[in-house]
Amino acid sequence: MRGRPGPVRFGLLLGGVLLVAATTGIASAESLCGPFDEAYSLAAAEPLAADPGITTGSDGGDRPRSPGRIVELADAAEDGASSDPRPAEGSDDATGSEAILALPKDETGALPTDFELGPGARIRQSFFSPVVCATIARVTGPAGAALDELVTVVPDTATVVPNDVYRSAAAELRPAPLEAALAEAPRPDPYAALQYGLAVSGVRDARGLGAGAGVRVALLDSAPETGHGDLDATRIVGLDAAEKPPVGVHGTLMTGVIAAIEDNGFGIAGLAPRAEIVSIPVCRPRESGGECTVFDLLRGFDRAFESESAIVNLALSGPPNALLERGVARLEELGLVLVAAAGNEGSDLRRYPAAYPSVVGVGALDRAGRPFAAGNHGPWVELWAPGVEILSTVPGNAFAFGDGTSLAAAHVTGVLAVLTSVTKDAKQARGALFRAAQAGHRAPPTVVPPVCEVLARLGAVCEPPRRPAAEPPRR
Repeated sequence: MRGRPGPVRFGLLLGGVLLVAATTGIASAESLCGPFDEAYSLAAAEPLAADPGITTGSDGGDRPRSPGRIVELADAAEDGASSDPRPAEGSDDATGSEAILALPKDETGALPTDFELGPGARIRQSFFSPVVCATIARVTGPAGAALDELVTVVPDTATVVPNDVYRSAAAELRPAPLEAALAEAPRPDPYAALQYGLAVSGVRDARGLGAGAGVRVALLDSAPETGHGDLDATRIVGLDAAEKPPVGVHGTLMTGVIAAIEDNGFGIAGLAPRAEIVSIPVCRPRESGGECTVFDLLRGFDRAFESESAIVNLALSGPPNALLERGVARLEELGLVLVAAAGNEGSDLRRYPAAYPSVVGVGALDRAGRPFAAGNHGPWVELWAPGVEILSTVPGNAFAFGDGTSLAAAHVTGVLAVLTSVTKDAKQARGALFRAAQAGHRAPPTVVPPVCEVLARLGAVCEPPRRPAAEPPRR
């Protein structure tokens, strides 16, 4: 049984925002808990070239290390602050600068207070993160302010990073002209014949052994349409109890690929239709994609851990960030398996979190097994899966075709859910998947292997049911 964070020991009220610290952390290995060191410093992060599709924070430069006083802050409530940590459209903060101040507990469980905020900077919201083992505070300030202007004095044990924005995106969505297919397709999943990813992954051949039952998948994305006829088993765990997150196209797409209901006489079939999807809406919907801040991602990591999920799907990409790195490393240390999309910029520059060693980075292939032209690539992309012309669910009880590494990541997550339902151990499933992929003598890129090929290495023999499926791509 996983440990749970202990009770709040005390709180420090700054500008109407309560900074909290816990007396105890997670009852587990804590090699990544405690002070922030050079392994997680901004200086150690790999820089990204300027890219209009990625939002990066300001360079903080050398941070002051001398003790400082706590700056007096205006009452956040009087300044129009909302419980939503993200800036509202048209607000002053929407064009201002933001930073994340992470304050790890000391050996007594106390919260360091020897930090100082610059002129015009204020703490908007804070929470204690059991995953990162620190109190996380979102700091906002004037437009153009650098990190060392937002937080002018940083305790030696703490760190400051930009509140970077990560983007999820399926490239252009195309409506699915399915009337003819529906008339000719076999039931009970009338559009399954159009899902070539089912054939590439071979998940339906393994249904006798597992279909994801008993496996919980945390989907950190926009919220899916839970009323969709193929998605009614999805559960939403919001960041704020009182908030009803808006439905997003991207989250609905990802949920359908992984866990659309099978054999219900409607629509498509998910790769792992019996898996439990825990939707954690960390992204604000934007057309076919979404925008997700580091602050919300860190809150989402806590929800993923608290929900006792085995696999985390991160169909988003962006710049390196010390707190993002620490968060994904901690989740992996706590036993979760993380899968992330490589991104859709046609670049070989590393994108995160996919490029972090604790995360399975996924690139996209088309029906013929060729890399998606707009997908990111490079040796940091570990697995490749179907991600072009992928049919999935969209809001309005409908379906559409989409392209992108997000859809490929969802395929790998679905495969891992099926394998985990057999192995009962997500890390064992991940290891077996990689061993089978690397032993398949396939030319690069390393393509996700058929599920039954992986299970055979574990001594499990598939007895495939007889059901029509799309032809796999030729390689």
